[in-house]
Amino acid sequence: MPALMQIKHQNLDDVETIKFQIIQRVAYFALAIHVALIFIFYHLGASMLALANIFSVFAWASGINLINKGRHSLALKVFSIEVLLHSILVCATLGLELGFQFYLWTISCLLLVDYQLKLKHAFIYSLMLIFTFAALYLFFSDVVYSYAYKDFLLYINMLNIVIAGLPMVYAIGLIREISISQRIALTDMAAKDHLTKLYNRRFAKKLILAAQQKSVFTNTNLCLVMADIDFFKHFNDTYGHDKGDAILVRVANVINQHIAEQDIAVRWGGEEFLIVLTNTNEQNAFTRIERMRDNIAALNCAEQGGNLNITMSFGLIQWQSNASLEEMLQQADAALYKSKENGRNQTTIATTETDYTAELKSI
Repeated sequence: MPALMQIKHQNLDDVETIKFQIIQRVAYFALAIHVALIFIFYHLGASMLALANIFSVFAWASGINLINKGRHSLALKVFSIEVLLHSILVCATLGLELGFQFYLWTISCLLLVDYQLKLKHAFIYSLMLIFTFAALYLFFSDVVYSYAYKDFLLYINMLNIVIAGLPMVYAIGLIREISISQRIALTDMAAKDHLTKLYNRRFAKKLILAAQQKSVFTNTNLCLVMADIDFFKHFNDTYGHDKGDAILVRVANVINQHIAEQDIAVRWGGEEFLIVLTNTNEQNAFTRIERMRDNIAALNCAEQGGNLNITMSFGLIQWQSNASLEEMLQQADAALYKSKENGRNQTTIATTETDYTAELKSI
């Protein structure tokens, strides 16, 4: 399965789990309410509604059991049918003044966030519930409440509206959360290398140019550092690509530990990395990179009873304000080559007085 599809399915599964954990809590609350309604309706003398709420208790208990078994979509259908029948029956018996009809809006929204249900079907079912809501006013608007506690009808109506509205707010919020989480995941995929979690080359160029423009505007220094793992091909050929990938991840972790939040670390390609140190001059950058290099050299990866000594070579240059990114990358890369040529595991500074690119062209 492609990585993009895996992230989409993972996000949906995570959201679905959270969604039904909350719906399950709501179901327990509804179950308790319907148990109470058995006695309330019986006390009012509405015996038919009291008996109907026994069915409601059974329906909500069954739905909770279905959620526990992982049959989320079926549980939501059971809840929907119960709310539909209960709303119709209460409105037909007690009238519309109590506000039980507003629960139809709640269920119509929750059906739309059930991703196991096809959107077309969810849309049709939701419309049917809305039409039922409208029909209740057509058929039962003349039903007059004739039971006790008539003075409390307004408060009961307000309470039902609030309780019915909360799940609707949740449903809309859930859709928003899905959209945001997927957008973040897709942006992260586009920006980051899947293995090292550093920025990838394509995305990083925009960040680097933006950082350079900021450094010019704020009159601060910016340094580019090209880095390469020494003898990496030998590691891959000897110990396999899985071991090579593990080395890349460990090196990337060390790089992340030694850069500031506003700095930029990039997997430039293969075993090559680019580091952009912002608000840092050449000497400070050299000190920081040397500390990084020492920490990478201290990494020992155990393999077949022995240790793999990991080292890196670095080429560093301070960005000249009138130079292009390509020119600076060439200078940093040439300085990196000089570090390799001089024995590896070292940092070479490229300066305007020392043009290593000229030496590279002559080879």
